[in-house]
Amino acid sequence: MRALVDKHQADLFYAMQLLFEDRLGVDVYTPVGQEWFDEGYWQFGAAHLGHALADQFLGLDAKWTRHADHWCTFDPAHPQRLILGVTLDQFRERRWSYTVATVQDNQEGFHRLAQESGARYVYQVGNTRQQVRWDLDPLAIVSSEVPIEGRGVRIHQPFDHETTFRYRLPGDPLTIASFVNCFPRIECYPEFEATRSYLPEFTFGVYGIDGPDGNLHPVDAIADAMAASSFAWHDKITGDGFGHVLHNWAAVGRPLIGHASHYAGQLGAHLWQDGVTCIDLDGRSPEGVADTIRAVAADPRHHRAMCEAIRTEFDRIDWDGEAAAVAALLA
Repeated sequence: MRALVDKHQADLFYAMQLLFEDRLGVDVYTPVGQEWFDEGYWQFGAAHLGHALADQFLGLDAKWTRHADHWCTFDPAHPQRLILGVTLDQFRERRWSYTVATVQDNQEGFHRLAQESGARYVYQVGNTRQQVRWDLDPLAIVSSEVPIEGRGVRIHQPFDHETTFRYRLPGDPLTIASFVNCFPRIECYPEFEATRSYLPEFTFGVYGIDGPDGNLHPVDAIADAMAASSFAWHDKITGDGFGHVLHNWAAVGRPLIGHASHYAGQLGAHLWQDGVTCIDLDGRSPEGVADTIRAVAADPRHHRAMCEAIRTEFDRIDWDGEAAAVAALLA
């Protein structure tokens, strides 16, 4: 059995490999080569960016190695996991079980591809407020708050929560890190800066895309940096659909700092319990937040209890049950 999955985000694609390959025994491939874009199957960002994202995600550069009926490479975020790619011609030469779109721009193209190849059409919904073409009758794997209006199941995107992102005892009590991509450019950043000004004794790290402390690779480096921190500053005005970073923090076991209201009604809302798993910024001034952080850091038992509480909340996820639900959907 084979599935074609579009690739636009490393952790999401890895999650699809863990789900389809490791759980369901389905080999995962991804489109490579510009023909996918030229013939209208892969259209991520085409309306606003033209060919730019196709060049980024479909290009066969020196990182790809050619084999008889496929290509292969590795992603720097998950260098231990082989990625298999197929050109459009290679796709048409083989039988397929599923075509899996993960971005809304590819819905129509992957649905058409499924009809032409005899595969079943699957749509993975992982972003908050992601649009779903229910008229295309997808088998929907939903890992966000988006309502299911057709055939679908709701799951959490799998990752290595017992190994790479395993729970670890707290490190330096005076460290705070953020892995919110583009954090300095979003509306939540000034509150972070204001709070930081009241905590001169703390060390701060802001990682991720456009983060002043860099974008860490591979994921092991991210997990190590999270474990070395005592608090997780995670503040995004849009919240998340699934939210890999949010769940990574919960798995490692670090109290969150951010606006719980940003996650109301979303998949990760249960991780935001003020004073238990997080320090909620709602209703607090930057100086008040700093005082709360300082008080928790000064009490090792309190801080460790919050670390354990968020990992306990994370462990409520029924990974086996969710995988079984996906298997039943795809059967």
